[in-house]
Amino acid sequence: MGLREQKKEQTRKAISDLATQLFMEKGYHEVTTAQIAKLANVSVPTLFNYFPNKESLVFDEDIEREERLLHAVSSRKKGVSILDALLDFGLKNPAINSMNRKLVREFRSFIKSTPELSLYERQITMRYESSLAKVLQKEAKAKLGEVEAQSIAHFILDAFYRASDSSRPHKTLETLFAILKNGWGE
Repeated sequence: MGLREQKKEQTRKAISDLATQLFMEKGYHEVTTAQIAKLANVSVPTLFNYFPNKESLVFDEDIEREERLLHAVSSRKKGVSILDALLDFGLKNPAINSMNRKLVREFRSFIKSTPELSLYERQITMRYESSLAKVLQKEAKAKLGEVEAQSIAHFILDAFYRASDSSRPHKTLETLFAILKNGWGE
């Protein structure tokens, strides 16, 4: 990445961090994009060059997170199962790190309490599910149908969210992946 791209990425991150902080402090509906642009020392059109809408200000790492998720599967070492690679990916996620618990809880509460952000997050998750399902179909040893792959992708992403909301995130994630790995076996 060149210097210009680094500068743009730093500006984008700074705007997103500022916006998220303002939204969480004052309320999503109480803060305008014009206020954010002014505080970030950019024009409103420049703000929208970085972010297509107000909701995307909060989910600034959306594309990168999706890329890392898919990369965890496609670049896993030989002999490592897809589920083991995804479990390892999940366990390394900062959202389930005990040092970040307070911040994660506040952020998750903020998202859940803001209908526009909850909907936007759901749309992102649906895109992740679709992308992950395609990678699962491509990478799985056994042939997976479209519905099977989508269901597995849904369960995996749901496990990540449940772990981030849990008081024992690592244990929760490991337990949910064990169910997937071993089947329910009622």
